[in-house]
Amino acid sequence: METSLKALLDQQAQKRSRPDGTQYRSLFHEGEKTLAEQTGQSLKDIQIAALENDIIPERYCRNQTTLNSREQIKLLQSHVVVIGQGGLGGAVTEILARIGIGALTLVDGDVFEESNLNRQLLSTMEQLGKSKAEAGRDRVKGINPAVDVTCVTSFLDDDNSCKIIAGSDLALDCLDSVQSRFVLEKGCRECQIPMISAAIGGSAGQLMVIFPGDAGLRQIYGTPDTAKEKGAETQLGTPPYTAVFMAAIECAEAVSILCRAPSSLRNSILLANIEDRSLESVSFS
Repeated sequence: METSLKALLDQQAQKRSRPDGTQYRSLFHEGEKTLAEQTGQSLKDIQIAALENDIIPERYCRNQTTLNSREQIKLLQSHVVVIGQGGLGGAVTEILARIGIGALTLVDGDVFEESNLNRQLLSTMEQLGKSKAEAGRDRVKGINPAVDVTCVTSFLDDDNSCKIIAGSDLALDCLDSVQSRFVLEKGCRECQIPMISAAIGGSAGQLMVIFPGDAGLRQIYGTPDTAKEKGAETQLGTPPYTAVFMAAIECAEAVSILCRAPSSLRNSILLANIEDRSLESVSFS
């Protein structure tokens, strides 16, 4: 079967040139669909097989050479849970689908309202009153049909957190509630899964990476009993550029962790301020 699939891939591959003139063999989406029909394999399996044979799915050609084929395969084999499908989460979901994360679980019990339209990528006039998680699922399928996507149309809580997170490789915190972040962190510890936590308020944002066993959120919020329910965004608002900027940083860190690069943000916090164009990383003792 492997030899047969390789021969079929060779038949579908097309010679292409990158902007710098270097050449590569490409597999277009129509070719992926043809091979999936011929072999009974999924689009994701076809993409992985192509990369293993030095054929680049055309949708990922501009990921290279920042990402090599081995790293692209690693992303396709990864499962990421995105908690929250609002300003941060919608942009995170968009980026992860486009870069080729192979499985996404999108969690949000909320529906869109008009105040979301200023910043939430998934919100449109037609989506008002509709599920954010379902909108995320539909958006992913419209971008990259090879991605396995599951939507959970309920809020994360102590009762469902482990069921939702278990079996994934990484959880991304795109929540707007400090208490919910502690719930996510607890679930990740119990399931032994790392998480990336991001938050925004006004033109500022913060991000930290938490592995099981790390002190984590307590280093910035104190204990769950003493922490405030909402962060700074309640006073400072949430402009769209801050959400997209922090989503990009969160996704870049996710890709790095999934490709098994050591995280420079573990046991530290990244502080960003778009107004004065500053980034600062502060390590915890």
